[in-house]
Amino acid sequence: MSKQIVVPIDGTNKSYAIIPYALELARTYGDEVMFLNVQPSLQELGYPAIKKAGSLVVDEGVPFRAKVRIGIPAMEIVAESTSPDVRFIVLAKGRGSEEAIGSVTEHVLKLATCPVVFVPPAAL
Repeated sequence: MSKQIVVPIDGTNKSYAIIPYALELARTYGDEVMFLNVQPSLQELGYPAIKKAGSLVVDEGVPFRAKVRIGIPAMEIVAESTSPDVRFIVLAKGRGSEEAIGSVTEHVLKLATCPVVFVPPAAL
């Protein structure tokens, strides 16, 4: 039975750059990719980012879905990933300084109950 790979998409180039890693994992395990965008309010704001992510994989032969959630990004990513149907969360460094990871990535790494695949900047 296939599972999901949750890929948070925030509209930055880094968030789109991790998509090939998520696709490789999805192909390896026969899983579906779930693009997740979190907005503090107004769900409609997340649709352009999700639409772009979908356009990058539509011809890749990997099933995908998309969802926009409202709330605090790290909390919503973790909440979306608590299902036993989620195999991984795939994330980029985030918006931290050159040496540090972003706060959302840091919180997801601390709170996630499933494996987190962290794609470092040098791999993008």
